[in-house]
Amino acid sequence: MSIHKTEALVLKTLPFRSSSLIVTFFTPQLGKVRGVVKGVHREGEIRQAGFELFTHAEYIFYEKKRSDLHLISEASILESHHALRDRLEGIAYASYFCELVDELTEVQDPHPRIFDLLKDSFHFLPVIPPPRLETVFVTQLLREMGWLPFLESCLECGAKPLEKGFFSIRHGALICHRCRAQDTAALSLGSGALSVLRSYGRNSLADCLRQFQSSQIENQVKTLITAFLNYRLGKVLKTRKFLDSIRSVLSCANS
Repeated sequence: MSIHKTEALVLKTLPFRSSSLIVTFFTPQLGKVRGVVKGVHREGEIRQAGFELFTHAEYIFYEKKRSDLHLISEASILESHHALRDRLEGIAYASYFCELVDELTEVQDPHPRIFDLLKDSFHFLPVIPPPRLETVFVTQLLREMGWLPFLESCLECGAKPLEKGFFSIRHGALICHRCRAQDTAALSLGSGALSVLRSYGRNSLADCLRQFQSSQIENQVKTLITAFLNYRLGKVLKTRKFLDSIRSVLSCANS
């Protein structure tokens, strides 16, 4: 077996047998990794803390050549992100970000910029309005996966520059007013929302979060990018459904 030592963020855990865990974590250089931690429940809370959801830690694992389920032996916590687990809102949004990364990436397919995006999002989540952070996170995750919508010109006729138009969920691209008949279900996209989407696709997470957007534009961008993501996934993720189900509770808590 090959031995690896890597930092990682915990995406998901699953009880395994009486005292073990199956852990899915995301690393900068190895991508997504799954492994078994044996005897974790027998060894107390200190041992378990290294495998809590959202934890940023350094892990040692033994790679099995004939399986993608490896043996995790040690965890040294770098950052616990306990603040994300202290509030329902933090748990809900961080879980959604983790499920998205888990759903979109393949095992041991490196994406160091996705690791940085997730790590930075965990830092921003306690201090930035989560719905706003969510929109930027999803847009930039799509960018890193090569799924970012095409917004530079009309998909059908190539007209540019376009300051507004219609967004085709089916094609993941912008179409102009004259070509709207090619996709009558395309969503109207105003100049403000189009500018924001382009900015989110080009700039860093921190730079995007410094920009002020009106609630109207934020809602339009969020609606569009969420609809596009769900179309590409072919489903609505469980954590997305949970977020939608508690929206009114979170609104009351934040008002």
